Amino acid sequence: MARKLSGSLSDLGPKTVLRLLAVTQPSGVLDLDTDVGSLRLGVARGKVMEPEPEELQHLQRIFAATAGEFRFEPGEAGEEPEKAITLGDLLELLRAGGERAASFASDLDVDSLLADQIEDEHSAAPIHLLSLDTPDNPIEDLLADLEANAPEELLFAQVGVVTLDPRPWRGTLEVAWRRRGWELHLFGAPGEVASDGLDILVIHHRLSMSRAGHEEDWIALVEREAQQVPVVWIGPLGDTVWVHRLVRAGVSFLLPPPQGEGGEAWQSFQGAVTTVVDRHLAITARTETREVSAAVVQLVDSLLRDTGPEQGLGLLLQVAAGVFQRGALLAIEDTCVRCRAGFGYPLSPDSAILPRGVGLIERVIRSREQVIGLDAESGGALQLARVLGLAVLPESTAILPLCAGASVVGCLVGDAEGKPLPDLGELALLARRIGGVVFNG
Repeated sequence: MARKLSGSLSDLGPKTVLRLLAVTQPSGVLDLDTDVGSLRLGVARGKVMEPEPEELQHLQRIFAATAGEFRFEPGEAGEEPEKAITLGDLLELLRAGGERAASFASDLDVDSLLADQIEDEHSAAPIHLLSLDTPDNPIEDLLADLEANAPEELLFAQVGVVTLDPRPWRGTLEVAWRRRGWELHLFGAPGEVASDGLDILVIHHRLSMSRAGHEEDWIALVEREAQQVPVVWIGPLGDTVWVHRLVRAGVSFLLPPPQGEGGEAWQSFQGAVTTVVDRHLAITARTETREVSAAVVQLVDSLLRDTGPEQGLGLLLQVAAGVFQRGALLAIEDTCVRCRAGFGYPLSPDSAILPRGVGLIERVIRSREQVIGLDAESGGALQLARVLGLAVLPESTAILPLCAGASVVGCLVGDAEGKPLPDLGELALLARRIGGVVFNG
């Protein structure tokens, strides 16, 4: 990191800026200009000079400010102050009013995350890193349990397919889509489409003649549905006049049909249409949420530039440890939701995954909106509790989305062991940006 970083304290408060520096341990100078005063703080490898008691009151006023600007200018580490404390310890001093408290989570040796599990008796929040191995228990059993006992808690993306021959769409493709949390609905003709509740519509014509004599019906179907959901047209594309009509009608994507209904050609087609549907479902899931400011993006990206995946997981959890008593990171994969790391929860690799389609998590994935508080006895919450190693989660549990562009690539789950949660606004902003760095590089 070689350039100055600056931003508004309305985006990130002074304590959040200090916490970011605490977990990344850079060297340089932090300047805070606030509505209650100014402060210059020299940082050497994440450590500062321990403040005298008479200085602490001024520091507490500065770090409680809500308006102003921050600047961090990186520099050489220099000599460590004679009475040095970590930035994490400084945060604890500010929180405790001058009394030295337990070690902050950033005192963890993040490099130790390369081991399967961290056990540090001097750490406030030992971090557990789970492997990527899939447990023996099939996630289909977990989904079947919810379907049998609480089907209303499932949330599948509804994919409609209009085709004169449904046989190729059944079997392996239908099963693969279900594992992704997609439910397939097959229709045979334009007039049969029941579009209420669909998230995307795919229209499949193997031959041009299958639309002959009914062109206006197909165009009307596209025009009607394209006003509500993305429409993917699969069919011969050699007739440019017809293609232009489809585009004007509102088709979102045009794809040629597979050359045959089996073998390598069909396998390739399955991959292509799955990618197209996945991309358009992600686009339509966008909602109006508070975006991460350019200053926050620059700060996070610069601080984490040389961070590896395991270190990134640890750093994000260390930031979360300033808010939660317990926290865990869930990675969103195509066919499952996998717990990757956490602190405070009794995590186990044998129960580390959830199936796609569990409404509690799918709503966060599809809306990019956080969940604050849940019904602890609901089927989805009980399955999430199992993943975290608990019998039941407290109702005051939060699930925050971790985004990369328009897509949710992970979730941060946390609680205060039953106590009310503090304001999560700044953590939610940071988590969305740090999560994209951690899971997408």
